[in-house]
Amino acid sequence: MYKRRRLLAVSLLMLSALALVVVAFAQTSGAEEQALPIDPNSAETDTVLAEAAGLPISSPVRPEEITALGYHPEGESLIEMSPRGENLSTNAFLGLLTTGSTPEKIRYNVMPAGSRLGSLTGALDVGAEARTTVYSPVNGTVVAIRPDPVLQDAANVVEIKPVDTPQLRVSVSLVGDIDAEVGPKSPVTAGMTALGSVADSAEVLKPQLAGYTSGSGNHVTVSISRVD
Repeated sequence: MYKRRRLLAVSLLMLSALALVVVAFAQTSGAEEQALPIDPNSAETDTVLAEAAGLPISSPVRPEEITALGYHPEGESLIEMSPRGENLSTNAFLGLLTTGSTPEKIRYNVMPAGSRLGSLTGALDVGAEARTTVYSPVNGTVVAIRPDPVLQDAANVVEIKPVDTPQLRVSVSLVGDIDAEVGPKSPVTAGMTALGSVADSAEVLKPQLAGYTSGSGNHVTVSISRVD
């Protein structure tokens, strides 16, 4: 009888502990789903989201207008970025033991690669509603503006040569309505120079980023490559 009671007590204790873990897991998952990608009250207009080959990459969208941040591969020629902030794609249980690592409380996802090649953090989708103003993510000079390979005439890719790392090229894709003052040889300042606006890519396709936000998933994509 004593052994049976002891076994019952141990079983109840284990079930209670398991219930606590399940509740904590659910709360963490829910918090992640509702978590803002960045704290607009703590972030500056030129908040750095990542670094690539020593080059800081500032947000191309005002912090209060960002809907989600998602990294993904986009080709083997792109330079791997080192994200700042908390990776929401990590195991939720392990997430109980971690906290955001930046004052701006940046939170991002590393999205499934699918059939795409390259680094998992080779490109960064910065979510925002269509027609949101897009700013330069680096200090430098515009070297080219060309039709976006996805939306063609409905959007553009703006290519920038950074001031301090001229051997690199920073591309901002899915930019619509290019600003009248922006063109080849135009100087740009991170977080200050408006390049254009977020194109409505959700009209043509279902952006992968839509799975990480309650919005449509519209975004611009930032990537970095090296000049041969």
